[in-house]
Amino acid sequence: MAMYVLLCLALAIRGVFSFFPTQESGKFGDYSHQSITERALYESAAVFIRTYIITGNKYASRSPINVTEDFFRGDRSYEAVFGTVVETMVWGNNNAQRMYAGVPMRTMNAEMIFAGNLLLQSLRDQIVVLSLSPTPDWNNVRKLIGEYLFTAQMFYSNTNWVETFGNATCQELGIRGRSLMPTAPPDVAACAGCTYSHPQIDKHSCENNILVNGQYLTSGYLSTQGIPKPAGNFSIGLGKCSHGGKDDAFSAVNAIGGINKETSDSSLSPHFFLHHTAGEAAVSATVQFFVGEVTGLLDQLGPRLFGELIGLPVACKDCLKPGLSLAYVIDTSLSMSIDFEQIKSKVTETIQSSLLENKTMPSDFILSTFSDPVSLNTIRNTTDGYEMISWIRDLKQEGGGDCPEYSFNGLLAALRIIRPGSCLFYYSDADPKDPELEHEVLQVAAQKQIHIAFLIKGTCNTGIPFLARLENATKATCLKQTLDKARNIRSAEDRMIHQAWSKLHSFQKAPDSGNHKSTVVLVGMGVVFLVSLMAAVVIHTHRTPGKRPPATEHSQVS
Repeated sequence: MAMYVLLCLALAIRGVFSFFPTQESGKFGDYSHQSITERALYESAAVFIRTYIITGNKYASRSPINVTEDFFRGDRSYEAVFGTVVETMVWGNNNAQRMYAGVPMRTMNAEMIFAGNLLLQSLRDQIVVLSLSPTPDWNNVRKLIGEYLFTAQMFYSNTNWVETFGNATCQELGIRGRSLMPTAPPDVAACAGCTYSHPQIDKHSCENNILVNGQYLTSGYLSTQGIPKPAGNFSIGLGKCSHGGKDDAFSAVNAIGGINKETSDSSLSPHFFLHHTAGEAAVSATVQFFVGEVTGLLDQLGPRLFGELIGLPVACKDCLKPGLSLAYVIDTSLSMSIDFEQIKSKVTETIQSSLLENKTMPSDFILSTFSDPVSLNTIRNTTDGYEMISWIRDLKQEGGGDCPEYSFNGLLAALRIIRPGSCLFYYSDADPKDPELEHEVLQVAAQKQIHIAFLIKGTCNTGIPFLARLENATKATCLKQTLDKARNIRSAEDRMIHQAWSKLHSFQKAPDSGNHKSTVVLVGMGVVFLVSLMAAVVIHTHRTPGKRPPATEHSQVS
C-alpha cells in the first residue's frame, strides 16, 4: 500500500522529466522505468541461471525471458522471492524519480552530465561496498540500485547519446577510472531551432536539430528544474538545447524545440521517434550493470553474493561425486604459520567424513604443494582417501624466504591431472613468483571447467589481480565438501576455511578492514554531497530574480 501511495504521489507531481515510472502512467507500449528494470532483471537472471544454476544445453536456445520463467515453473518459491527483489528495485527507481525529478544532475538535464556521472560512480561504489559487507542489508542495497538505475536510464532518454550512437550502451557511464565523452562547453551552441508545432513535430521537424553529435554530449534545459537556459552569444536560431514537450517553457526559447526521447508521444517528446531506441539502450545498459563483464555486479560480487542480491540460489557443486577428482593446492612455505595446521586439520576432516559416510567418493584425490624454491614443489594423486589423509598429516613447512611463491607451478601441476568438472581448493598467503605460467593456468582451468575456491590470508599477497582473472576463467561457485548438507558449514571457523566463493578469504580480519569499508562509504557519501553542492552553486548562480528555488538533493518535488 505504501508503495502504491508513493507511486501515486510521483504521478501527481510529475511533468515529463524522464521515462514514465510505470507502464500504467504512460502510453501503452512505451518504455517505463518499471518495464526497463523488470526486463533487465529477467534477462540478467537468465544469464545467472544458465551460468551458475542449470548449466549445459537445456536453455542454450531459449530466450532470456523463457529461461527465467521456465526456471520459476520448477520452483514457485524462487519466483516469489525474485518478484520481491524486482518490486524493491522498481520502488527504489520510482522513489528516486519522486525525490529528484527536479534535480538536473539526477535526470542528466541542463548539460549536468559530468555531475550526474560522478553521482553514478559514487552510488555504484556504495552498492559494491555494502554488498561485500559481512552482513549485507539486501533490501537497502536493492533500493540503492533502483536509485542508481533512475539516473543511468535517464542518460539515454535525455542526452544526445542515442542520436549519436543509436542503441549502443555507454561503457564509461558510472565507471570510476573511465573518461566520459566531454560535455559541450558553455559557449558552444548545441542545437538549432526547429519548427515546433504539433503537425510539424509529427513529421520529425526536430529530427536533425542537434549540432554537436559525435563531438560533445549535451542535454536539454527544462523550465521546471530551476536552471535558466543560457542566452549566450549564439547566432540567430542557435543555442543550448531544450528538453522539450508541452510543459517545458524553454521549448520556445532559442534554440526552439527539444530533444527528449522519454515517450513516443510527440506532444511530450520532440524526439519521440527515437523512444524505442532509447528504451532498448537503457535495457541493455541495465543488464550490463548487473551481469556485464568486469564491471557488472556479478563479476564484482561473485555468484554467491549476486545470487543473494537477486534472490536466486547458487547450485552447490558436489565435489565428492564419483568420476571427479578432489584436488588441494597448498602453500607449504614458512609464512603460513599457525594457519598451516588449521588447513591440515580441516582438509583431513573433510576427507575423513566422506570416507566414514562411505556413500559417495571422488574417483581420485590430488595433493599439490608449493613453496620457494620450486624444487620443493610436489604433486601426488591417489584413489585411496586414507593415503591422502596420511599425506596431509605429514605435510611440513619449509622454504619461502621471501613473499612470492611458485604457486602457478603448483596450480598447473594439479590442473594437468585433474578430471574435467572437478573441484580444486587453493590455500596460500602469497602472490605467484612464476607469472609467466598464468596464461597456461587460465587456459587449462577454463578448458577443463574446473571449480576453484580460494583461501588467501596474510600480508604477503595482493590477492585480487590474478585471482580475479582465474575466477573469471573458471566456474568457481558454491562448493560442497561434505555429504551431510546440514553440516556443510558447521561453525564460524569452518566458514573461514571453506567458505564458498569470495574474492578474498582470511582467518582473521585485517586490523583496518572495517575502517576501510567505512571510509569507502563515507567517501561515497562525501562525493554525493559535493556533487549536490556543485549543483546548488550552479543553480544559485543562474537563478533569475523572483524565481522559485529549485529542488535540492534532499528536498522533495512538490
